Amino acid sequence: MNPALPNNNTLNSSGKSWIKKILVFYFLIFFIFAGISIAVEEPEGLYKKGNASYENGDYEKAVSFYEGLLRINEVSQEVFYNLGNSYFKLKKIGKAILNYERALRIDPRDKDAQFNLKLTKEMTVDKINTSEKGFVLNMLLFVYDRVNIDELSLMCSFLYLVIILILIFSIFFIAKRRFMFYTVGVFGAVFFILLLFLFTKIRNENFTKAGIIVTEKADARSGPKEDYLLQFTLHEGAEVSIIKDAQDWYEIELSKDLKGWIPKTSVDII
Repeated sequence: MNPALPNNNTLNSSGKSWIKKILVFYFLIFFIFAGISIAVEEPEGLYKKGNASYENGDYEKAVSFYEGLLRINEVSQEVFYNLGNSYFKLKKIGKAILNYERALRIDPRDKDAQFNLKLTKEMTVDKINTSEKGFVLNMLLFVYDRVNIDELSLMCSFLYLVIILILIFSIFFIAKRRFMFYTVGVFGAVFFILLLFLFTKIRNENFTKAGIIVTEKADARSGPKEDYLLQFTLHEGAEVSIIKDAQDWYEIELSKDLKGWIPKTSVDII
């Protein structure tokens, strides 16, 4: 009997299937890395296009590119600042103020954003008076207004560690214990003030809602419907505190005696 011949078709088909699998694997790897590359480059590309549009005087297009960055959660001080400038050029002072405020929450020491915010607020119709602050409060607010939440957290953590280390050293250096206790007292007072700043800033920025009127005017009514009594009218750029939310309306407050309901479309939250 002749020995059985090997089945070459089976070997060939097996080899081809492995080649297909390898090709599919390489294609998958290629598309994964290509997708990652596009995802990384897209925000940078949008930002550059926004800057180019602004430089060319096409402010509407610049706004669309910067807003596109915010929609994909690419939030930064630069984006908010440039967006504020674009809205300023379009004479939309409400949106400009809104974005300058947002930029300053990220970088409170940005001189350009501070200047532009002050300049834009001078263009608003409503001049809302704020209470005068004393010298001591102004000195404290000088520090408070120039640091953000992350910086305050870092400063509090650093001071806390310093206080703990000094207390540990005081166990071993008995001769200098009194001096160390005085030092702890000073650092402790500073730590307490910074901790108070931190809790206040967290409350103001995360739990207390502040908004900017972004429409030409907003009629504040006594209740959350158009047929309620008109209380007062605010204009673009006015800053308000939002205290309640009811369907398509916000209850806002300018002072303890001045409250009203305005449509949500009239205001953007900082």
